[in-house]
Amino acid sequence: MTDKSEAAPVTLKVKLKGGAGEVDVVPSRIVDEEVYTFIFQAGLDALINKIGMSKIAAGLTKLEGEEKTKRSAEVVEQALKTIQAMYDGDLKGAKATSKRTGAVQTEAMRLAKALVKQTLKDNGYKISAFDAKELTAFAKDVLKDNPDLYNTAEANLKARAELPVKGLNVGKMLGERTADETLKAKPKVPPKPKAKAKDAVLSAAQAGKVAPRQKPQGQTAH
Repeated sequence: MTDKSEAAPVTLKVKLKGGAGEVDVVPSRIVDEEVYTFIFQAGLDALINKIGMSKIAAGLTKLEGEEKTKRSAEVVEQALKTIQAMYDGDLKGAKATSKRTGAVQTEAMRLAKALVKQTLKDNGYKISAFDAKELTAFAKDVLKDNPDLYNTAEANLKARAELPVKGLNVGKMLGERTADETLKAKPKVPPKPKAKAKDAVLSAAQAGKVAPRQKPQGQTAH
């Protein structure tokens, strides 16, 4: 077992029940082997019996015979998949992907696509022979197998933000073409309000009616 005293100090946050708050735990300060094993065992029990088990383990204790045997085998199979994911470093929920910003995701995907295109070129393939959907699928596989690309993406964004960039001025870039309206995007026009029922077009029957003739003023009936 790795000496925990040599591990980098990491602080874990544990959320308390009922929204009472959270507390900090420093794993490296747990020096008693039995306590550490107890905690690790409790974590394994919780994870292995949770990940992927919501459907297949539901109502298992009420089953009998072949049906229970079959369902139990499915539960064991899922547990073994979770354990293998732990060994492979690909445990669902372990990676803080939800905390990554859209900018990091976009940059990581750009890096992955660049690697995909370069790999295809190096092996004699034409990039134009593959559509955007295929290239994106290839890039997603690369990201899945190379999570360190996210770290590179974060570093790129940080360096880009700190880099003083000159020349980012529309007038300087376009010169005389700055006033060319054909280069500008069309402004969005708000949709026209829908006509209310009372303002709706008259029906054909109503439109065909002729207004009754009015009697001249002052004329009396005989």
